[in-house]
Amino acid sequence: MIDLASPFLKALLKHSTSPIIIFKVKPILVVVEHNDAYQALIERVGGKLKLYDIDIIPNLLSDAEKNILIKTVQKVSELKAKSTLIIHPIYSNSPNVKWELEFSPVLQNDRPVEYLVCSLREIPMDENDLEHILFELSESEARFRGFFEQAPLGMCVLKGPELITEYANDNILKIWGKSRKEVIGLPLEEARPEFEKQQALVKRVKDIFKNEQPLTLNELKLSTAVSDGYFIALYEPLKNDKNEVNRILVIIKDITEQVNFKKELLKAKDILKIAMDASEMGSWNIDLENKQILLSERAQHIYELENNRLSIEEAKSLISPEYIGRLTSGIRRALHHRNAFNIEYQINLNGISAKRKWLRTAGKAYYNEEGKAIYIAGAVLDITEHKQDEIRKNDFIGMVSHELKTPLTSLSAYVQLLQFKFKETDSDFPTQILDKINVQLKRMSLMIDGFLNVSLLESGKILLNKTNFNLVDLIKTIAEENRMVLPSHFIQVIGPEEMMLHADMDKIGNVINNLIGNAAKYSKKESLIAIKCEIQKDYLVVSVEDEGIGITEDNIPKLFDRFYRVESPDTKTIAGFGVGLYICAEVIQRHGGKIWAESKLGQGSTFYFSLPIPNDHLMP
Repeated sequence: MIDLASPFLKALLKHSTSPIIIFKVKPILVVVEHNDAYQALIERVGGKLKLYDIDIIPNLLSDAEKNILIKTVQKVSELKAKSTLIIHPIYSNSPNVKWELEFSPVLQNDRPVEYLVCSLREIPMDENDLEHILFELSESEARFRGFFEQAPLGMCVLKGPELITEYANDNILKIWGKSRKEVIGLPLEEARPEFEKQQALVKRVKDIFKNEQPLTLNELKLSTAVSDGYFIALYEPLKNDKNEVNRILVIIKDITEQVNFKKELLKAKDILKIAMDASEMGSWNIDLENKQILLSERAQHIYELENNRLSIEEAKSLISPEYIGRLTSGIRRALHHRNAFNIEYQINLNGISAKRKWLRTAGKAYYNEEGKAIYIAGAVLDITEHKQDEIRKNDFIGMVSHELKTPLTSLSAYVQLLQFKFKETDSDFPTQILDKINVQLKRMSLMIDGFLNVSLLESGKILLNKTNFNLVDLIKTIAEENRMVLPSHFIQVIGPEEMMLHADMDKIGNVINNLIGNAAKYSKKESLIAIKCEIQKDYLVVSVEDEGIGITEDNIPKLFDRFYRVESPDTKTIAGFGVGLYICAEVIQRHGGKIWAESKLGQGSTFYFSLPIPNDHLMP
């Protein structure tokens, strides 16, 4: 390997009167050693780029000659043979000479060439050579002007301390709202009067001529004849052949849209923070890669934790065991379908099951370009007080409903006794009145049962007592009972004679009874109510169709919400509390089934529910 620090090598270089340079092949044309003659040459020719830069040779050439120089160096290193090249340093301070470069490879046995020794000789140029150089310079100038004019950013050149606009491209003229005649050759403050109000900025720009340092201004607010806006402005000092700053290159980018978006984003963030603070809601973020959870200050307070960071396993340990499955499956389902989730669950504070909180959390996953979920962000709210109010309300409804059942049962018994008594008389009037009283008593009993079922459902006290039974027989029995209570409607059962089901017969009966009552309530007298039973794959599907008033499309998704009733002129006179369909949905869902509705306004409605059937209960 060549010893660049060798005294012998340095002595050889020093005593040579011609410029000699030692280049490193990779990276190409990097000067690793040179003699005084080369140093003197570079100081003399200078160049328009970096004065006294020993690696300046390639930057003094036209693009075409620079490529020839690189190819020559590669050829010498590959063939391990000398080569001579004549070049024109057109960007130097002595463009009226040629340079003859002779490259010699430094051979080290069979190893690849790492260094080249180059001797340089200056050759005076004739008139034809000078004409060629001037042509190349003019071409370079034209290329520069083309680039300057077509640059996607606003650009101009300011000359001297008066900041006279020497060049300006179309983009910057558009930003200024000026023509070239209005700015070229004029001082900045004369061409653009708006800068009179920004003397501090003008001073900083003028100081560049003294400190020779570039200036960058971010989110600079400027008012122009066109509009007000925000800009990034770069001021780059340009030097003459005496190494003095005599011009400033200005590059401006309009970032008004980005700044306004940023302001709106910050405003929305502030509004969101105010809203979350007002609602006492906390935020959280799950890093799925590191399996770490970051809590906001409010979320940390809700969980009553000392640290705002915890692992997913630590978070799971806080959740009451009976809710872990519901929470994790809800999040997995949301990840799979790429939608949001909203889940209620209980936590044990400090691991103590006696001290619990009810929380509601909502969130959404965010994905990378490859479609992989990288984090989940969301909010959490303490709903303990609300849940306790619900529990107390449900307990009260359950208690009142239960207490009302006792006198209602007694009243029903007395009515039946009077009906039996009046059958022995010839008077029809008392019998008719008692029949009507009995119908109203049954309706009241159904309403009380509804409230009682809501209370039991929401407190988790309702249990399923599943048995095997023929669903068709159950439907026919309920249809017959409703024909007696609702003689004004035609109730028809369609389907096979037998469909075996494993479910809670009483609760499925309540669902069918509710759907028939609902169909009668919202349809005219002497209209048809059709109950259809069929098997679809591994499900029994029951539908109840009416010829009633129908439901608008936007109301259908809310039909099964608790206490929801469709508000319209047609429903104002129809009694109800909006619990029937809610109970139906809860019962069907607890059986692992689905419930839904189809309707067209003014053309009737069809309510469906499906229940899974084990294979051993399927009919052929």
